[in-house]
Amino acid sequence: MDYSSNTVEAKNKEVAMGETRRRFLMTLAAAASCSVAMPGAVTAQVHKSNPFPSPPESAETQNPAEVAAAKSDPQSAKRVALRQNEKEFRAGVNRLYQLAGELKEEVDKTLTTEVFSVQMYKRTEEIAKVAKSLKGKAKG
Repeated sequence: MDYSSNTVEAKNKEVAMGETRRRFLMTLAAAASCSVAMPGAVTAQVHKSNPFPSPPESAETQNPAEVAAAKSDPQSAKRVALRQNEKEFRAGVNRLYQLAGELKEEVDKTLTTEVFSVQMYKRTEEIAKVAKSLKGKAKG
């Protein structure tokens, strides 16, 4: 009796499994036929003309006179850019001079046999950073 009940259960499972496979294959076939019938609908969602949003406007506002001059004459735009670069270069040189003077005062106060302080090390790093930016500005 156990054997016959096991075979009946096995056949019921096979029937149920076959029905599940049949439903799955029918659903798969329906989905495939829909995708073949409407190829434009699927690709319309995939291909966008501009995937990225437009960048925001600049946060810096420029002098309207400089903007108008830059549009009208490329030479004057070049002059304005050179003046701005010169101002930044001069400010950098002044900053470098100030930092070097402060470092010199600190070194003069410290005995040579003592170890340099962390403050002095940080100052030399800052001097190197300012000097590197000035070198970049000098190259243009």
